[in-house]
Amino acid sequence: MSKLSKSYGTGTRLKSSRIGQILLSILTLLTLLLTVSCAQSGSEGQPPPTGTEVPVPTATVVPIPPTVTPEPTPGPPSPTPEPTVTATPAPTPRTILSTSSTDAEAAPDFEVETFDGETLRLSDLNGKVVVLNFWASWCPPCRWEMPFFETMWQEYRDQGVVFVGIAMSDTLENVKAFAEESGVTYPVGLDTTTEIARAYEVLSLPTTFFIGKDGTIERKLTSAANEGLLKVFLRGQLRRQ
Repeated sequence: MSKLSKSYGTGTRLKSSRIGQILLSILTLLTLLLTVSCAQSGSEGQPPPTGTEVPVPTATVVPIPPTVTPEPTPGPPSPTPEPTVTATPAPTPRTILSTSSTDAEAAPDFEVETFDGETLRLSDLNGKVVVLNFWASWCPPCRWEMPFFETMWQEYRDQGVVFVGIAMSDTLENVKAFAEESGVTYPVGLDTTTEIARAYEVLSLPTTFFIGKDGTIERKLTSAANEGLLKVFLRGQLRRQ
């Protein structure tokens, strides 16, 4: 009786041990299944691994064609106005000084070498009417009036009138060239030291003195002279003397 009880107890313990092992295996298997399931569900909500670039959609730029401004339709050409010719007014005398026989001032005597190589002395011209003109080649009014002096010289030279040109503040080359260009034939010289101009107190160009036959200054003109003005002065001089 005691032997049967011992064997029965041993068999019961063996069965219980096997059942425990089976249950332990089942629990272990369930634990593995739950672990795998959690790992898969967790990986679905995680961000992509670092280092992987997420592609960004690129925009395509469509070039805008340039705008074209339409060219205006050419109309009929407008007529070109004809240029108008404006005459340049001649210089007008600024100052004319005349003296009477009682207060006439004696013309300062001088001598100058003319372009012909001769020496001209004013005192040698006593008894003649002298037109003494101070000028320069760079002076536009001087250049304008020179042809009139030459014309009057040719007209009155046989009536006891002498024209004398004194260039100043200029070069010998320039005054000679202009005198030849203008066709001047009356005596012309260069006041190289301006002593003659200072003696006559010449302050502007051109300046012209009308010297009577007695050697006195009858008139002084401080501007350009034309042919008509020269005739008036010369006729007055010749009439009085």
